[in-house]
Amino acid sequence: MASTPEQAAPGTSTPVEVRRTGDHRFTATNGRGGRVDIGRDGAPDAFTPGELLLAAIASCSAVTSENLLVRRVGPDAGFAVRADRTKAAEDPNKFESVRVGFDVDLGAVAEGDRAKLLDAVERAIERYCTVSRSVQEGTPISLDLPR
Repeated sequence: MASTPEQAAPGTSTPVEVRRTGDHRFTATNGRGGRVDIGRDGAPDAFTPGELLLAAIASCSAVTSENLLVRRVGPDAGFAVRADRTKAAEDPNKFESVRVGFDVDLGAVAEGDRAKLLDAVERAIERYCTVSRSVQEGTPISLDLPR
């Protein structure tokens, strides 16, 4: 299977910087010129960090499955991927679970081929979606603070 756009060469770094831009306001940037505004819950025109995690999960699923869906549904295939979470009752600062849902019209796919396509999409996401795999399996995080 060809590599997906989400995949980077093993061991390569893709740093993101988050800089304070105002009261409870931050901007995340990457080396390619991408920018995302971040703020606390309720901040206008900004994502919360939790929403960014959900966006990362949904977009990783979308990027990973795009080639499979476009190849079967057609080059003009439009689809949306949603991610939502439940929070743990005992700890409101932790996601208990995340649910990812696809909105895609499979009308152009023969009924007998739909199950095969959906199985292929699921396998691709389980194997190649870096974000979902990292969240599901748990990824150690180290913290460097100035001393």
